[in-house]
Amino acid sequence: MQLMDYPCPGAPGTRAGMRYIAEKLRQAEVFILGDNGELLDRSKARPEVPGMLFKPPFPVVALEYSSATKEWGSSEYTAAPSTRRIALAWEWQDDLPPMCQALAPRIDRPGVVIASIPYYDAQRAWMPVSAAGFVPYDGDYIQPIATSPFRDAMVSEGRITTKQAAQRAFECESVPLLPEAILGMFAEHGRDASMDYLRADLMDEANAYIDLCMALACKNVSAVRHPASRALNRARIGSGKPKLKDFHVLEVRGAGGLPGAGSGGGVSPRSHLRRGHIRRLDANRVTWVNATIVNGHGGFVDKQYSVGSAR
Repeated sequence: MQLMDYPCPGAPGTRAGMRYIAEKLRQAEVFILGDNGELLDRSKARPEVPGMLFKPPFPVVALEYSSATKEWGSSEYTAAPSTRRIALAWEWQDDLPPMCQALAPRIDRPGVVIASIPYYDAQRAWMPVSAAGFVPYDGDYIQPIATSPFRDAMVSEGRITTKQAAQRAFECESVPLLPEAILGMFAEHGRDASMDYLRADLMDEANAYIDLCMALACKNVSAVRHPASRALNRARIGSGKPKLKDFHVLEVRGAGGLPGAGSGGGVSPRSHLRRGHIRRLDANRVTWVNATIVNGHGGFVDKQYSVGSAR
């Protein structure tokens, strides 16, 4: 694996961080997402949900997707061209390499770490973002600051809407993975600007992971494992390459269009997420109705997903 032997001259902490990330990738259960990792409509503001919803379906997950069709403009926060990306997420284990641990905030509660690993086409190399984000399960939503250059640029480029920019965000802390790279960034740009660059680098992978968690919380969505090709793996072993792993895709149960909420019995024009809500049964009883994906005749944004009965 490329990250295990990545050249890091004069940066032992970064070398240890690369190996740490490579080991997490080795442990990960793989999910294959569609273009840009977008499962749900990103133009809509997400509902505020309990932090436990962000618990990964496995101890370590890797979300793989292509990003060749997305163009985000040319601001200073726009990443270099990257046609493939991985969102790597794992439950916090307090197992960072020593130099990373020395720079990390004190984390003494359960949560999930979300890291970004883009493939940079010009260099033909995978290069993890130097810090990940930690989201605690018992965290809370925080009101955003009034304005910032980073957020204004994201709105200008269409990465978020004005409404989303004003929405409360879930609590998140940075977790250093490549310590020398972070220290160099702080020295060159200062802490505040560096944190904005890191947020920009993590933004798409965090969104892809949150999409996955929200989709899996729906009562009619399940993850289906697909075995890797045995013939292809035999060929890879014969040529000295590592085997491909089994992978998961999301499957939505039910094929027919369902009446849209508040549509007077009409058919919803596009498949969409219907939020969970409280339903009152009588004067003294209430029940929670799970979120669900409503199947409309307009199809999904993502063509990778199987809509229909389980195979």
